[in-house]
Amino acid sequence: MGGRKKEYFLMHKDIRVCLMEISDDGILGNVRRNKAAAAHFPLGGQMNNMKFHDWWRDRAIPRTRHGAKNALQKLGYSSTNSALVNNLALSLSDCYWILPRGEGLSWKDTNLFTNDFVDTFGELTINRDHIIDLRKETRFNCATSQGELQKKWCIAPDGRRYMIKGNYGNSWQQSLNEIFASTLHKQQGFLNYTTYYPVKVQVDGNREGLGCMCYDFCSENVECISAWELLNTVKLRTNESWYYPLKKICLKLGMQEKDFTFFMDYQIMTDYLITNTDRHMNNIAVMRNPDTLELLGFAPIYDSGNSMFYNIPYSQLTRIRLDEIKTHSFIEKESRLLQYVRDRSLVDLDKAEMDFGIYKNDVDENQIRISPLTELYERKRERLKAFQKGNDPWKSKLYR
Repeated sequence: MGGRKKEYFLMHKDIRVCLMEISDDGILGNVRRNKAAAAHFPLGGQMNNMKFHDWWRDRAIPRTRHGAKNALQKLGYSSTNSALVNNLALSLSDCYWILPRGEGLSWKDTNLFTNDFVDTFGELTINRDHIIDLRKETRFNCATSQGELQKKWCIAPDGRRYMIKGNYGNSWQQSLNEIFASTLHKQQGFLNYTTYYPVKVQVDGNREGLGCMCYDFCSENVECISAWELLNTVKLRTNESWYYPLKKICLKLGMQEKDFTFFMDYQIMTDYLITNTDRHMNNIAVMRNPDTLELLGFAPIYDSGNSMFYNIPYSQLTRIRLDEIKTHSFIEKESRLLQYVRDRSLVDLDKAEMDFGIYKNDVDENQIRISPLTELYERKRERLKAFQKGNDPWKSKLYR
């Protein structure tokens, strides 16, 4: 196990932050840190080497991504870790990459923000029945991207980088949910969100399906650090809510408390409205300047597809108990997330009336979901109105 080991510098742009041994199948070995560049070492790995090993593993495409096994076989990789190494651990989220010791490559030569690339791995997971091997067209594929849905990075004619996302199963609802959430944020006049657009994608059986796309909010001058990575800079107590540790870390890094609470208040309430049950710590992030390391604030709200009861069968939509919804976030129970909100009036519920016509773009047999989804959303809106008037859903009999 492990295979032959080679030495690589972990680079932050052109700064060498450490020298590490990596096996052919992507397993990290010894690490020697460059103390002179300690400030540029990944935040999530600064505490100790075990945390750094975790940071490195998290950098690879998840093995659980839909279509990943097939794509690895087609591309000749033994694992997503070996794909990571083969692609120099390059990302469109930050400015870290690996430089094989003895090679003369630079950030200018390799980075995905300014160099052409083809996301072959993404191509194979999005279009699994129509295999196109594009490896010969570019030196670097894109081998780091969090999340389990099929994803593919592309370059627009104007040079902007954008991501295409697919869906689980035979419904397009997750992609439609992203567009629905974008519309909600637009109607609210909230500015810090990622806009998703509908796109046609190829799905199983050579059929045309519906996905969504968004432009990259990172660049050579702005990189993204997940809340999970930030939380790995401190010791967390068992069963502790991660809200307050995250707040403490953000404030320590220079964020103003009013900016933290404003963003969190808005995100928690709008997630509640659309029943987003997947606001885990990799779906919240902060932005920083990779050169000065200055914190720039929260990343635009992204990844809201796992919402609007997307995984609940039609026959069960009328039986949902809204007070029992569980979520992957700071705490497990959705209604209790509202206890963190300081400014209850931040979301204008008059501007939260939504047009559900977008869901007519789903496959025919799923369009029967529109009526119950509309009713569930309106019930959530009424509950949020009651919350804004002082009712606490984790206490009040109104919600039982």
